[in-house]
Amino acid sequence: MNRWQRLWWVVKLLAALAVGLYAAVQASRYMLESPDAAQIHPLSILVVGLIFGFATFVLLSLLGWIARLFLPFPDPVNPRAEVKPQTTPEEGAPPVPESPPTLSADDPDQQKDH
Repeated sequence: MNRWQRLWWVVKLLAALAVGLYAAVQASRYMLESPDAAQIHPLSILVVGLIFGFATFVLLSLLGWIARLFLPFPDPVNPRAEVKPQTTPEEGAPPVPESPPTLSADDPDQQKDH
């Protein structure tokens, strides 16, 4: 994971934590002000926070995936990648002669002016 991916992951995690905490605070405020406070289980506040935090993390992950599809990110350079040697002819093998350039008799550009 490169530096930008790690940073994006931390941003997603912090945003999910903040949204989950905000939702939990709002749920607890509702519970304190509600006439049905005796019927609301306190763990429901935690569940609401977890649901909203998870939904935020998934939404930001989806946005990041869509951005990677449409934005051209260069491939990361791997300095530890193995460098392949250039292909060389085998020792002892005779060199392959190149064919000499030929002039086509049908090509009018190649014929001499008479």
